[in-house]
Amino acid sequence: MASLKDQIRAAQDIKHQDDVEIPEWVPGARFRVCGLPSGDWEAYQNSLTKMTRRDEATGIEMSLRSRKAEIVAKALRDQETGELVFPDLREGISILSKRSAGIVNGLFELVRHLSGDGKDFTQKVKDAEADFGDGQS
Repeated sequence: MASLKDQIRAAQDIKHQDDVEIPEWVPGARFRVCGLPSGDWEAYQNSLTKMTRRDEATGIEMSLRSRKAEIVAKALRDQETGELVFPDLREGISILSKRSAGIVNGLFELVRHLSGDGKDFTQKVKDAEADFGDGQS
């Protein structure tokens, strides 16, 4: 029997959605959109805010920046081959940054959902238990 570590390593817990159509981009094509692994999602979350201290009089300044195009580029795959649509991440970001904000945002929200963001901890545990399968204790 495999160790718990090996079972965790082998778990197929990254969710995806097939049959995503974006007719404005490629009529008739079907894409697979994948959630991101924990490390990628946390790196994205950590990059959203950058806090800098200006001085005592002004306090803390917070600047937000969006990296939605990057997240979509990491998650968008050709459904037939399973290959990334944008294997060159920088090129993907450049291309997606010039596409419809509505489409990119919709894909981002799907990646966010598939990555389990927005669920409370209890729901995440319940989902993980269901995904791990029966017969485990």
